[in-house]
Amino acid sequence: MSRLGDRAVVIGGSIAGLITARVLSDYFDDVVILERDAVEDRPVLHRSVPQGHHLHALLQGGQEVLESLYPAFGEELRALGATRVAVGRDIVWYLPDGKAYSPTGSLRIPADLGLAGHCASRALIEFLVRRRTKVIPNVQWESGAAVRDLIHREGRVRGVRCEDSRVFDAELTVDATGRTSYTPRWLVSLGFSPPDETAIGLDTAYSTANFRMPDDFRGEPIMFITGPAPEFTRRGYVITIEDGTLLVSLIGRFGDYPPVDREGYIAFAKGLHSDLALRIIEGAEQLTGIAHHRFRESVQRHYERLTSFPEGFLVIGDALCTFNPIHAQGMSAAARQGRLLHDVLAEHRARPRGLENIASPFFVKAAELNSTPWNLAAAFDFAFPQTRGERPPGIQERARYFAALDRLQVDDYEVQRLVAEVFHLMRPISALQEEPLRSRVLARL
Repeated sequence: MSRLGDRAVVIGGSIAGLITARVLSDYFDDVVILERDAVEDRPVLHRSVPQGHHLHALLQGGQEVLESLYPAFGEELRALGATRVAVGRDIVWYLPDGKAYSPTGSLRIPADLGLAGHCASRALIEFLVRRRTKVIPNVQWESGAAVRDLIHREGRVRGVRCEDSRVFDAELTVDATGRTSYTPRWLVSLGFSPPDETAIGLDTAYSTANFRMPDDFRGEPIMFITGPAPEFTRRGYVITIEDGTLLVSLIGRFGDYPPVDREGYIAFAKGLHSDLALRIIEGAEQLTGIAHHRFRESVQRHYERLTSFPEGFLVIGDALCTFNPIHAQGMSAAARQGRLLHDVLAEHRARPRGLENIASPFFVKAAELNSTPWNLAAAFDFAFPQTRGERPPGIQERARYFAALDRLQVDDYEVQRLVAEVFHLMRPISALQEEPLRSRVLARL
């Protein structure tokens, strides 16, 4: 297999960075991951992932990518204790009017849709991706490597300089540092324009603790306690993760945030319309403290709109687009972006000038890819009038369309499966507007 260059550098060793390094290992002689934190070689939370204690799941679309990059990934994840989740059966919404198999409550009967994901702690999923990546012979992991700035010469990025003055030369550098990415300010310092941003102000907070699963527990692997927006701003999750553990997360919006003391945590759970989470909190052994995380806004950085961008440099993962974590899309979206990077590099390998002009096609295609999880989350977030941000034109018409689609799927298995494929990032959201489905939905308006 011909290579595109001698060395690539990935800034950031979280899941997006690890997947990126795995992809780049097929195209460069050496790949160096620069990670500022010291990360132990076991399932432990990455210090730079503030939401790490909370809900994480691998959607089918993300899992497919990981299986292609790391053969038997799902099998190994299950061997480490992860829970396999059958879509249509193992994900349940406890609504004010009863149990349902869709967030709107339209589906009241479980169905095997032939799709599955995995539920585990963020620490376990990241540990396995890290372990599988670090054993690749041409991948090098460097801890304690905080990047200070980019090395830019003759119109292209030539590597990075670290805070400790170490220099890593590279023919391709990828920023995978997440939502706190320095790329916008690096671009300005190099004489380029920073990207425009679209933000959705969510003002959401989580308080989460882990509990030992009671012997008589008979719940589904993923259980959501919620209600329709905008009336219900509170919700609770009870998630089965590894080692016989239940992750219980309480969530509130717009100032109504779950506390971190046990008394307040219990009182917030009592305010939910179901006592499902409360029974676990009061009756099961608590294994961890109560972790709190506040997520203020989703941010989409529009690198695809820039008319000028330095050669030899890319941005990926949350550094490109930060999604509302309440929908558990982040890891799978990062995996899909990694697959896209693989495809773009494969196209450029056949060209005489290899890495030249790689940023524009990657950013344009990544924006198209990210539009599905972004718009799915935005539709839910903008159902609350308190949500900050410019509402996209036609939002009410789309809401009516998707309400009619939701009614249609009740009696149509194929539509149920298609909707699930879109929500699991296997198909673009545009698939829900294609004919003949579109005409069938419009007939229901």
